[in-house]
Amino acid sequence: MHRPERGNHAPRAKAPQRSAEKSNSRVLVIGLDSADADLIERWCEEGYLPTLQSLRNEGSWGRLGTTAEVMHVSAWPSLYTGTMPGKHGMYHAYQLTPGEQEVHRTRADECGQLPFWKFLDDAGKRCIVMDAFMNYALEDFRGIQILEYGTWTWFSEPLATPDGVWREILSKFGRYPVPEHSKVLSRPEPYGFRKQLLEGARLKARVVRWLMQEKPWDMFFVTFGEPHPAGHYLWHLTDPAYPAYPPGGMTGLEHAVRDVYEAVDTAIGEIIRDLDASVSVIVTSGDGMGPNYAGCHLIPEVLHQLGLYCAAGIGYEQNSKAGRTQGPGQTKSVTSTVRDLIPLSVRRAISRCMPRHLQYRLSMKWANANIDWTGTKAFCIPNANEAYIRLNVKGREPQGIVARGTAYAELISELQTCLKALMNPQTGRVATRQVVCNDDIFPGPRREYLPDLVVNWDIDAKVLSELRSDRCGLIGGNTAGYEITPYYTGNHKPTAFALARGPKIAEKARFTGGHIVDIAPTILAMLGVDPPKQMDGHIWNGFIS
Repeated sequence: MHRPERGNHAPRAKAPQRSAEKSNSRVLVIGLDSADADLIERWCEEGYLPTLQSLRNEGSWGRLGTTAEVMHVSAWPSLYTGTMPGKHGMYHAYQLTPGEQEVHRTRADECGQLPFWKFLDDAGKRCIVMDAFMNYALEDFRGIQILEYGTWTWFSEPLATPDGVWREILSKFGRYPVPEHSKVLSRPEPYGFRKQLLEGARLKARVVRWLMQEKPWDMFFVTFGEPHPAGHYLWHLTDPAYPAYPPGGMTGLEHAVRDVYEAVDTAIGEIIRDLDASVSVIVTSGDGMGPNYAGCHLIPEVLHQLGLYCAAGIGYEQNSKAGRTQGPGQTKSVTSTVRDLIPLSVRRAISRCMPRHLQYRLSMKWANANIDWTGTKAFCIPNANEAYIRLNVKGREPQGIVARGTAYAELISELQTCLKALMNPQTGRVATRQVVCNDDIFPGPRREYLPDLVVNWDIDAKVLSELRSDRCGLIGGNTAGYEITPYYTGNHKPTAFALARGPKIAEKARFTGGHIVDIAPTILAMLGVDPPKQMDGHIWNGFIS
């Protein structure tokens, strides 16, 4: 499932030299954030995505292995850098750094490896990079960088280099119409949200066409972020089998997710319409979307019942159904008590008006406020997709109590056994698809930035509000995952793909056995630049015709 590392290398590497065979071709890379391969295949065949279907017919299409099989946010930095998460260390919007006790909002510049466009830039290739998810501004970059114009989840403040590009875009096209993720504090009003996403795709096409025509480039990378929020917040409107589906549906929103994919397909058609024969086109996504049957919100109580997690508020309202009450020493902190006194509607209104950095600082203060580290051996990194569990390790966490070596290994083994035994009592199915120890699959210099264990959920188990095991008993109550922050009715699943067409791609080239980490070295080779040795990916056969 996971491609092994090629050994541990330094986080930064020398830029590769221009290869002996120079290239006069150009490469356009279009990322579709969280666009699902299953949906694209179906809707291409049904005629709803004519641009993508035409590219499939004329070029090559294939499913790819992906690091999203374990940690979904790790997919984009893995794709950019051509390395596994053990080398780049990026996996989520909230992370821990070794030597720190508390979760913090992730900064994209914490990535331990360089993106492939830096090596192209150093080799003299002209690059435009727009709205790459979890990207950051590179120093001494001679090309054009545009950050957080039309991305949905920001990891930095909006900016562009060189100076003047941002002003040009705003002057000619205005601001992107979809609210950034931090401003979506409840499930959005669906009619207006769908409209914003359709407008966003159309606007992105206009901006990209202008850049391609007005600015010189050899490699252009752009991401369409619209499939990501569409999957999270519109899924229940298009899936009658999902519990949150409104009775009788909502007129005009029966195909809301597909509508967004169609708008992106049309936008891609506009972008590639006038490309000359020298341009190769790659369309890709590192993960997809499906219904939200994740039980991440139940895992803190699982850890508590195992005697591994001590925090105020554990034994909360979910447990009323099981007849449990809050135990000794579980009094809430002053921070949480004050927060709970403020009505939710007021908190949301305040948050929408806050600058992003203050909003994140406050949310992290609440997230970290209640844990009793003296009694905690394992804890969760907040997440609504996979459950991320980190052990409180001596020497890595400042207040760590779990010794490395035998004690660590035994606790990892115990947790894996307990987590694999969790079932959904409503369906009788095992709840987890896999429980992964990152020591086993993602070694490298940034391994200790990652969670120790990751719980991936089985969609077919349809976990909503309850888990059960012989060891833990009944966990949960009346609250499903989609009913609490961030209110996702759709969630990530690991369906990655690549689609390629162009003069540097041999006829009927195939992605057999391919992985998303292959994309970076393949693009470098297509443009005549040797991939650096630290990359884990391989150049695809048939892509340098």
